[in-house]
Amino acid sequence: MSNNFYLKMTIALMSFALMGDFVVIPAIGGIYSDLPNANPVLLDFILTGPMMVAVLSSIMSGFLASYIRKKSLLIGSYILFILVTYGGALLVNIYYIVAMRALAGFATGMIAVTSLGLISEVFVKDAERSSMLGLFNGVMAGAGIILSFASGFLATNDWKNSFYLYLAGIPIVLMMIAYLPKTPPEGKGESINKLVQFPFRHFGMVAVSFLLFNALYDIVAYYIAIYLEEAQLGDASMAGVLSSLGTTGSLCACLLFSLIYLRFKDITPVFACLVMGVAYIVMSFPSNIWVIGIMCFLSGASYGLGISYFYMHASMIVEPAVISIAMGLMASCVYLGVYFSSHLLNMYKTVLNVQIIAPTFLYIGITLIFLAILVFISITKSKVSQPVHI
Repeated sequence: MSNNFYLKMTIALMSFALMGDFVVIPAIGGIYSDLPNANPVLLDFILTGPMMVAVLSSIMSGFLASYIRKKSLLIGSYILFILVTYGGALLVNIYYIVAMRALAGFATGMIAVTSLGLISEVFVKDAERSSMLGLFNGVMAGAGIILSFASGFLATNDWKNSFYLYLAGIPIVLMMIAYLPKTPPEGKGESINKLVQFPFRHFGMVAVSFLLFNALYDIVAYYIAIYLEEAQLGDASMAGVLSSLGTTGSLCACLLFSLIYLRFKDITPVFACLVMGVAYIVMSFPSNIWVIGIMCFLSGASYGLGISYFYMHASMIVEPAVISIAMGLMASCVYLGVYFSSHLLNMYKTVLNVQIIAPTFLYIGITLIFLAILVFISITKSKVSQPVHI
């Protein structure tokens, strides 16, 4: 089953839904223009609110997987995702759009966790699981690049045109129906009959490290346009290019993740933190756009390695019966990382008493070097409670 080409392609393509916000981001200007009198809080929710809803559904999906087949959860969530995302442009009303975006966040969280849980259940051996996780995250990064460019082009005349891109999920649903295995609910498996002790203490250290890793990366990912404007190195179009370079770096690293992981094992996330830290430190000094581009690529590549490793490691330190719960907690760290990144950046600016971003990058880079130490300690301690996966 794990060697089935169509199964692997289906699971990899399911990551399309996780990059759905890349359709909305280029269209957000048009949405704001068509809703000039809307409450600013509701307008902000359109862009960032779904991530907070996804935190709740990520945790919920881990528990639902104990009672419902992952295939059923995935197909149901994907159909909901297509309906509320494509349908989100059918009515230009702030309350309607906010409701559709909230449901999109709910569906995204369900898809993210259940997909990762299915990978951990079907692909048992290290080589297979690391390869599939790398492919899943790599296709996700590739989808982000394609959706960004396509949405920007389609939104030129009317922002509603961008939402047609969500219809690409229809053939993916058909593939899911045809090729996903009907694995039993986790609660019905033999391992649930044992007294399963979730390693909250050791798992918690890994989750906190992962949350910090996400939040620190999201600063450069989400604020690169402001950084360029302050440094007078480019406009919004250049920010788009650099953002694509970061995503391309993540794509390359994810596709190479299995080879890197099998060779370096637990040093992989430590290396990712260090490289990202160096990239931040370089960007903190006056430079040119070429150097910044290389650093964005390296930051994205480091993130691709880190996120693939953390998901891989989290699936290996818990019993099979609670893998989906573990994936739910890890996915929550991704969404919370986006939310906390702005607060973290403001904290650096307040402590350093600066109004611009560039000076904070030096200290963010130093933080990442210390985070590498925390990551190594948390991974080492978590392996003490690591169950044996046959």
